Amino acid sequence: MIRHWLPLLLIYAILIAFGLMISDQLSGAIAQKAEAGASGMMWMIGLVCLIYMLASAIPFVPGAEIGLGLIAVFGARSALLVYGCMIAALSLSYLIGRLVPADWLAAALRTLRLHKPAALVHELADLPPAACEARLRNHTSNRFLLALLGYRYVALALAINLPGNTVLGGGGGLALFAGMSRLFSPLGFLITLLIAVAPIPLTVVMMGYQP
Repeated sequence: MIRHWLPLLLIYAILIAFGLMISDQLSGAIAQKAEAGASGMMWMIGLVCLIYMLASAIPFVPGAEIGLGLIAVFGARSALLVYGCMIAALSLSYLIGRLVPADWLAAALRTLRLHKPAALVHELADLPPAACEARLRNHTSNRFLLALLGYRYVALALAINLPGNTVLGGGGGLALFAGMSRLFSPLGFLITLLIAVAPIPLTVVMMGYQP
């Protein structure tokens, strides 16, 4: 049993380490750009935010921490831009998840010898979110899982704001899995995202923080 899960745990550890490495590199680059001076600052902020958006779409990259670093360096004027970049990044991850063919996901699960989940993926592939939920409810009697299904949008919002959610895949990973699950409608996901990502940027704007 241990030998069976060892490769998966190793891949998991590598993904977390890779995400943290990207976060450290970006944080260092942001600090260097800030020290370069105010010349071309708006162009600089735009470039850094573009890189931040692309990085935040990658699973296991702690995008929220990078966003806080941006706000700390550039102040309240960057908060709404950081907010927009995070929305765009997680929407991109969700879209990629929706576009991943069910056959690919099922094949990956079979490679890990998870045959029952692989069969379930095939079963849910072409169903709308409501039908996916109903079918999953028929597959479990666990009260926690049933509650999680019923309040999945709330659970997603909480997970996005959970400190240390890098171990769950970070914002990019959570959005990717949400898309792959077929349990979240595009509109419902977007509304959840707009609410879940708002608190910190909105607070910074209201306080008018300046570095």
